[in-house]
Amino acid sequence: MPVSTDARRVPLSFRAPALIPSNGPRLALLVAIGLVACSAEPGPLTSAAPSPPAPRAAALDPTSTTAEQRPATITPTFDWRVVVDNDFQVPGDGRKFNSYNQPSVNARGLVAFRARSRGGSGGEPAHGVYLRDMSLAEPPIAKLFDRETEVPEPNDLCTKFVEPPSFPRIDLGSDTVASRGNHPPVWEYLANDATTRAGTTGIYTNPFGALVAGASSLGAVPGFGFFAVPGSEPPIKFDVFPGAPAVTDGATLVFKGNYTVDGAGKTGVYYRTLANAPILDPRGEGSSIAPAGGLGPVRVIADTATRIPGCDVSFGSTAPPSAAGRGAVFAGFDNEEKPSCGGIYLARLSGERPRLTRLVQIGGPVPGEVGATFNRLGEGLSFDGRFVAFWGAWGTEIRTITIQCPNEGNKARVADCKANHPNGYAAEVP
Repeated sequence: MPVSTDARRVPLSFRAPALIPSNGPRLALLVAIGLVACSAEPGPLTSAAPSPPAPRAAALDPTSTTAEQRPATITPTFDWRVVVDNDFQVPGDGRKFNSYNQPSVNARGLVAFRARSRGGSGGEPAHGVYLRDMSLAEPPIAKLFDRETEVPEPNDLCTKFVEPPSFPRIDLGSDTVASRGNHPPVWEYLANDATTRAGTTGIYTNPFGALVAGASSLGAVPGFGFFAVPGSEPPIKFDVFPGAPAVTDGATLVFKGNYTVDGAGKTGVYYRTLANAPILDPRGEGSSIAPAGGLGPVRVIADTATRIPGCDVSFGSTAPPSAAGRGAVFAGFDNEEKPSCGGIYLARLSGERPRLTRLVQIGGPVPGEVGATFNRLGEGLSFDGRFVAFWGAWGTEIRTITIQCPNEGNKARVADCKANHPNGYAAEVP
């Protein structure tokens, strides 16, 4: 199914259904080509890559000194085009796509998305991260990785991916994509005279063409300390990288990482700038492994040892960041469930533990609501290097909704949910 575009038009937004089965209406990812757009002047955090022209929703500009932000008045026209739907075949697989997560798009219209097919007779569904360049007249769908793809180095076990557990993100000003990947262990080594296997999750990206490991749970393995939690001695590995990692400035990953110290869970927000360089092979003197992202270390933006600006406590929780240019924003609180302190913070991606600038805070004023203050802030943020959009709540009103278990996704999680909540489960929301 070819999709034609006009190269002079600007991709503005995408609409993505959740991962749900297709026994109802046909599902699709759609691209809107805007015939009218409002461009913004680049802020001080943007890199040489251009910011995408886009209509501005009500959002906070962290580079502005204006006390109150006003959304631009604009009436764009949209020409919706299909990026992918259930009539498209999965690349390298005879089956068709069946379900999707939210996509990501860069300034020139390259779309990255996570999708899967049906399982077929007794088989696992195709499941991976895919790309489609909507700046072309009839672009094919390309595979970044799927269950048939070998995990990038370090990988001495020829291990293949099992799934991308979250949606991918793409750099605003380049074609670099970043995605988490889960898989069986990738590295076998001797520890205390016993054979050990490690490395079951990581963040994978393509800043130099080939897919490379940008972050990995191999940080405690001898020779791979550049993947470790910063400042840990002996090196401590990351257990998991929750949420969706961000990628910016061509080759810089920004992500949330969780780890464990003496049985206690820790968390933080980190970044790592990759290089198109091999890494040393710990199995042999002088040998190297390529392709790889170089030996640059992971650096801390903020973690559970970081004092919350303006508060007397440290971060108890952090959320996955959003990044553009050499800046990143993230939400962090003293208590994730009932925050009394915290907010949304901006950091420049330079050095270790960069200064945090508070943009929005728990207890801060709600624009346009006299006397109201924020008591909840959402973890999901969108940042383009100048403007940041976020979700916030105020007041005491609470409503109860019923959430139904999904029909697709991780089989064990779906089965557990349906076994414990056959009729759905109640959740309170502002």
